[in-house]
Amino acid sequence: MGKYRAPFLNNDVVSFEERNKEPEQKLWVSVLAKAFDDAFYCSDNRVALEALSWIRHGTDFNYVCGLSGRDPNYVRRKMLNKVIERESNILFETERIKKGVNNIIYLKQKAEPVPPKATYVKKKKREWTKEKEFKWIPKYNHDYVER
Repeated sequence: MGKYRAPFLNNDVVSFEERNKEPEQKLWVSVLAKAFDDAFYCSDNRVALEALSWIRHGTDFNYVCGLSGRDPNYVRRKMLNKVIERESNILFETERIKKGVNNIIYLKQKAEPVPPKATYVKKKKREWTKEKEFKWIPKYNHDYVER
């Protein structure tokens, strides 16, 4: 049988604090946790920027914090510096990638210039007047029957 080890003091406090929560409050706390997880650890920049924008400017953020039993002003104040830093890193990286792609496109066009668009001239309507132009067509008579 394994040895019993007493849990840390903080574990008791957290479990004691969470023991008195309603299931709905636990749900909204997990919604907040997912938003912060998306904002700080998501590899998709678009999703991360949406989560950061929601944390920074969302009116629903205040509502969700209230439902989860958290003070929205306190949460926002504590996380604001990290939110701004993450947002600027994502935007800087996106701008750097755009500049690199534009540079590659410019160099490719410089190496292989795009030919000008072809201009089309409307051709004259062809008139079939000479009989020798129709020699390739087989001749059939009215008495010919294919069997």
